[in-house]
Amino acid sequence: MQPAPLAPEARYLLARTNDQVVGCCAVQPVGPETCELKRMFVSPVVRGQGVADMLLAEAEQLALRLGSRSMLLETGVRQPAAMRLYERAGYRRIANYPPHDQDPLSVCYEKALPARSSRVAAGE
Repeated sequence: MQPAPLAPEARYLLARTNDQVVGCCAVQPVGPETCELKRMFVSPVVRGQGVADMLLAEAEQLALRLGSRSMLLETGVRQPAAMRLYERAGYRRIANYPPHDQDPLSVCYEKALPARSSRVAAGE
């Protein structure tokens, strides 16, 4: 099954080492205070070096800047390393949401994002 295209409101993040892109993800608003992490990928040559952790943290900061209070994501049961990453980062498993609710190979997560302090919100 082909993944659905991302919405025009989606924002993309790239991780680079020198001039090489080694990872990417997208943050897509899906509700008034909710974003969804999409298309998270880290090149096999840099896995285990913290790139995924960095991308995830940046994605959460971007979601906060977009006004989100929570982040959703979907991964697959065949992605145990991704599941460990998300759980380690504070994501909790939730019931699969559409369009993943009928897919037995999907696993969905959610994380409440910390409220931004007034200093962060003011750009300090």
